[in-house]
Amino acid sequence: MNRIYFIFTVGLIGLFGCNTVKKGITIPLIFASSAHDTLPYNIFYPTSYGKRGAKVPLFLWLHGAGERGYDNRNQLNNVVPYLISSEVQALFPAVLVVPQCPKEGYWAPVKRFEWSIINGGKVTPPMRAVIQLLDKLILDPNIDKERIYVGGLSMGGFGTLDLLSRRSDIIAAAVPICGGSDLEQVENYKDVPLWIFHGAKDDVVKPELSRDLVAKLKQIGSNPIYTEYPDGNHGIWEAAIREPELLPWLFSQRKGR
Repeated sequence: MNRIYFIFTVGLIGLFGCNTVKKGITIPLIFASSAHDTLPYNIFYPTSYGKRGAKVPLFLWLHGAGERGYDNRNQLNNVVPYLISSEVQALFPAVLVVPQCPKEGYWAPVKRFEWSIINGGKVTPPMRAVIQLLDKLILDPNIDKERIYVGGLSMGGFGTLDLLSRRSDIIAAAVPICGGSDLEQVENYKDVPLWIFHGAKDDVVKPELSRDLVAKLKQIGSNPIYTEYPDGNHGIWEAAIREPELLPWLFSQRKGR
């Protein structure tokens, strides 16, 4: 990760009045963690943001390995255009946060293609920065702290579950798509509603990773929703995010219910 010691996040919600925030577009910013690791991210504010008495949810979206880098644009390629579309925002207005993992980084401590846990499961620098960014963003009084959601595809599916294992206290619901989890940490988020997706013919991240996660969750008393596409390979995320019941389900979840 690039290390810049005198960089600050520009435009954090808490630093600006709602009247000065640009709404309806993605805004590229940079966040610096306490370890001085920099994290590019885009943030989207719905037009309803800041209206008196109308708190909005926050949806953190984690991209896949192919969108890693430093341009602060590639992470917007998949799923994000749909989530910020007028069609979706009319029904489910939300602040959308889309960080970009550095080229050599990873959201979760796993060995790519083997999908085994590495470094003793220690939090990765990109995930540490994501958590610190999230902690700052939810200080915003215009954010509904009972409606903080996370989702992601492929590497971002692993990242979604890794984040849950570390900060399930703030997440109301999650949508991991074609990812996997450290099964030793599942107990940490057994009470968080999950809708898990995978393709039965996935030849990049084997579907057994999601199947094993679902089995483990059920074993400890959780009841996740699981959708497996019989003819789906790895790239199922655009179909998954458009499942008719997914967003109504997601945005109906509240922390503590």
